[in-house]
Amino acid sequence: MQVKIAVPATVANLGPGFDILALALQLQNDVHAQEVGGDDLTVDPGADAPDELRDPRLNLVTRAYTVACDRLEVAAAGVHFRCINRIPMARGLGSSAAAALAGVLAAVALHHAPWDEGDVLDCVAELEGHRDNAAAALLGGLAICAPGAPAVNMTVPDEIRAVLFIPATTLLTKVARDVVPHQFSRDDAIFNAARCALLVRSLALKDYESLGSAMEDRWHQPARSALLPHAAALISAAREAGAAGAALAGAGPSIIALTPLDPGPIAEAMTAKARGHGMPGSASVFSVRNYGTRVDLRP
Repeated sequence: MQVKIAVPATVANLGPGFDILALALQLQNDVHAQEVGGDDLTVDPGADAPDELRDPRLNLVTRAYTVACDRLEVAAAGVHFRCINRIPMARGLGSSAAAALAGVLAAVALHHAPWDEGDVLDCVAELEGHRDNAAAALLGGLAICAPGAPAVNMTVPDEIRAVLFIPATTLLTKVARDVVPHQFSRDDAIFNAARCALLVRSLALKDYESLGSAMEDRWHQPARSALLPHAAALISAAREAGAAGAALAGAGPSIIALTPLDPGPIAEAMTAKARGHGMPGSASVFSVRNYGTRVDLRP
């Protein structure tokens, strides 16, 4: 048996939705897994991948596959993985969630496991610690993860474009999460909760005039500003160039701006502002992906 898994990039948080909201984009990794017999689990991570990712004990795709197989009580050996990576790593576009989700879904498909969406996300969360990116990658559109409730999603208007400024430098999610406070004030809690609700309404009703306020945040972005001094300037540049709203992309260092209009001037403004801050990188424009991961299982 062999399986191809096409899993999209995602951007979490979108400002106020820390560990709650994530958006799927039309950019994907492809993972091919084929049963080959024998006792070895092997992986080809792609020509540009670091050498350590050729070790199945270190590659997140194969690690996730092994964890899922352990949960399913089946053997993890005798499979070769080939990865085609298009999602930039450690840039805030959900590359680790995509890898973990692909590995778990490979185990589910190859071993015909009767897992539902919740089981899959539980397994990914065991590796990731949170499920927002994985939920968006699995379901598509805008994913909403409420603790203690099933992850759900909603369709995002097709005219929305996501403009991403993606720095050349990386930022590990663990480093960015470690600076976020575990508690904050009642006023700030109300501020963020209200903006999460406003953000969902803005996209559901195409009320783009309120999206700018909806993507404001008082929790993780202020805490991460010391690590990402370019963030506030690029968010302001995007808004001034016509973006409906802008925020840190996930844990960063990328910045996301959402717009129903021509994304070109926004990309140019973000690039120019980054250049002025001595921040190398490039801007890309993506459509929203209103469908999730695709799994193609073949004999």
